[in-house]
Amino acid sequence: MMWGMSIVTAEQLELVRQWASEGVDLNGIQKRLASDCGVHLTYMDVRFLLLDHNIEIATAAPVAQAAKPEPAASEPVVEKSPAAEEMPAGGQMGKPVVTLDELTLPGTLISGKVQFSSGTKGAWQIDQLGRFAWSELSGQPTPEELQAFQFELTQILRRG
Repeated sequence: MMWGMSIVTAEQLELVRQWASEGVDLNGIQKRLASDCGVHLTYMDVRFLLLDHNIEIATAAPVAQAAKPEPAASEPVVEKSPAAEEMPAGGQMGKPVVTLDELTLPGTLISGKVQFSSGTKGAWQIDQLGRFAWSELSGQPTPEELQAFQFELTQILRRG
């Protein structure tokens, strides 16, 4: 049985598809399901719902970037590392370096570390209820850095 089959109706799933095609993010879809449909899901439940039904959130890419492919050197560095390993320097062009811990911390579903281009670094984790938390955060990342981190983490989770 696919995740979400008994959670949402076919009509509600169609609304989710529409919202995703409009570029509404996971948090927005979660809020709309609650306010418009009375369906209360965790952030991870919504994420699994989209994954199970092959629903992708539309992103508006600038025309100039869509026309030319990015060189491989600007790709984010993603590596699996032990939890205690030191983080490498921040990624190029504002992209964070995101790593996954080989040994998941107790009480977490997944955990890892991140180094932002500004030098801020920290550890992150997602627990079994889908709740996200920071630990060992040195400094405060900018909203743009947090958005880039969310994007990179989403890409890592999609790849499995």
